[in-house]
Amino acid sequence: MTCLHKKTFLILSIFISCLPVLRKGPVFAQDWAEPYIKFQQRVDLRDLGYPLVNEIPANSSAVTSLITAADGNIYGATTGDTAYLFIFDPSINKVRHLGKVKDQQSIHHSLVEDKDGFIYLGTGKNILAEIPLSKGGIGREYIDVTLWNDIKNHYKDYPGGHLYRYAPKESNKRVKLPQAECDLVDLGIPVPGNSIYALTVNPAKDEIYGLTYPDGHFFIYIITSKAFKDLGEIDKRRVYHGPERHWRSLPRALISDDSSRVYTTGADGNIVYYDPGSGKIVSTDLKIPEDRYPAQSVESHAVVEYFTRARCGLIYGGSSDGYLFSFNPCKMELLNLGKPRSSRRLRAVTVGDNGKVYMMAGERASTRPCQLFCYDPQKGAYENLGLLIADRSPYYYWRGYQFDCMTTGADGTIYLGESERKSHLFLYIP
Repeated sequence: MTCLHKKTFLILSIFISCLPVLRKGPVFAQDWAEPYIKFQQRVDLRDLGYPLVNEIPANSSAVTSLITAADGNIYGATTGDTAYLFIFDPSINKVRHLGKVKDQQSIHHSLVEDKDGFIYLGTGKNILAEIPLSKGGIGREYIDVTLWNDIKNHYKDYPGGHLYRYAPKESNKRVKLPQAECDLVDLGIPVPGNSIYALTVNPAKDEIYGLTYPDGHFFIYIITSKAFKDLGEIDKRRVYHGPERHWRSLPRALISDDSSRVYTTGADGNIVYYDPGSGKIVSTDLKIPEDRYPAQSVESHAVVEYFTRARCGLIYGGSSDGYLFSFNPCKMELLNLGKPRSSRRLRAVTVGDNGKVYMMAGERASTRPCQLFCYDPQKGAYENLGLLIADRSPYYYWRGYQFDCMTTGADGTIYLGESERKSHLFLYIP
């Protein structure tokens, strides 16, 4: 027997001799991601199209906008190398993309529907991409100036995000090819050099309101006259509250009440609103909850990340510091409902048919992935629903770590947009 064979034989002998020891008792794989949702059949996901046929490709599939249309269909849009529009039809239980938005990278919190069933989407630069940062001087003032110069340099040659109109009744039937372009009408650029950061629509659904990044302008699109109106900056101070150090603190959401007032946050983290009667932005003294340390002497404030409305008209919002708050527009009353977890950002919020508020909390970091929480207004208590895990073993198993949008379907299903390099549409049935 050669020396090599002797070594091989010795290794095999040692391995075989150990087998009885390994077989003593069951051996389990370690898995820290234990699901908290009691009935796992209530969690599932859908690919964004048919794999290897017409699926939205990786690096373009991060879902950053979701809405429930009047007909019950769910429309979503993505961010990445190229932005895509897609639809989930509950009647056939499938997602299919409706085409890519040519030369556009992102549709962030910017999907709305008008009274005639047209879908409007606002585009921008890739909102999830980090920008190159240069070294600033000593002291916060110098660092903030350097950050602003880096951001402006990132947008230097950018013409601006577009507002598009999509006609579902005609265009939903036309998409067949894998790389088809979305059948859109280009309505123009509301604020040159800026991405469209968020959109909402008034109750009459004849005016659309938007926010831009990085200059933070509030604009209006009047559907009947097909005209834009720029009302200027929502917050004139440049603040970098975080948790993304390279990102200017501007509100990521808008919402309208029954009187057509449009709410968001402005300077100092206060609630501000557009008054359709006066045509002006009005500031209030209602400050959204935030983390502020008494020993610090810095100019910073939290911003609203997401808004949603209950059937009674009560508005719920999530802050960049991770707090849930309620806002009663009739009484002009804001209540801090607490913070479900220690890490920052309440990324997405929706109200379920059961009246409970569902939310995704967590930062865009591998060490602080998103967790699903539920707030019960009747009990004033939170329930931690943990990581979203779609477990259909042995067919597929997927953990969702990053999410940036949510919506409640007509049947009460909660839809959640995953925002990773390769993403899915998650479904949760409360």
